Amino acid sequence: MSNATSALCLLLAAAPAAAQPGLSDPAPPARPITHVLGERASQATDRAWAWGLRLTGLSGIGALPGVNVGGEVAGYLRWQERFVELGLGRWKPEETIVVSAADDTKLGLDVWTLRGGWASMEMPLRAWLLVEAGELAGPHAVMPAGVPRMVTGNVQADHRWFAAGGGFGVGWPMSERARLVGAVEVAVPIGKQEMMLDSGAPFEPDAAAARASLGIEVGWR
Repeated sequence: MSNATSALCLLLAAAPAAAQPGLSDPAPPARPITHVLGERASQATDRAWAWGLRLTGLSGIGALPGVNVGGEVAGYLRWQERFVELGLGRWKPEETIVVSAADDTKLGLDVWTLRGGWASMEMPLRAWLLVEAGELAGPHAVMPAGVPRMVTGNVQADHRWFAAGGGFGVGWPMSERARLVGAVEVAVPIGKQEMMLDSGAPFEPDAAAARASLGIEVGWR
């Protein structure tokens, strides 16, 4: 047998052995599967001017006896990281309390609130100072009338509500122009006076009113 024939036979004999599992070189490890998450939507804004409206449900203590509940509608205007807001709210005590049975006047709080402060353009955070004016026992018509009645002198001194304080809030984006807004506030009554109720019991607001709110805000941020 020639040398060429011998070499060919050796190559044919080695081929099946190389094809057997486990005898070949190990395959490279598979690359791990990675999941790329979508980029989180930015909550920052580069809009210098913004405005909007907010409808809020309220809960608190201090202004009226027991747990106080109410609602507020407000409009705001922001420039850069400064904002001003005017709100119109109504509060009721957890139980109906009659101030005067003769004209069916009930205890409640109709109040105008002016807020001004800081609203971040990078995060959905804001903080503010506030002043309030309203009426603790009045007609409580469809629209609170505390300020006009006080201007005309038709509100008794013990029925008036003046307060100052501050708060902070967060707005969770729901869409491009809608946010779920939560806030906490403290308001300190100024010049409060004791009021006599129809039952003969006296009433006076606490030294401070604490509140929490949750609502929907619509507009540019």
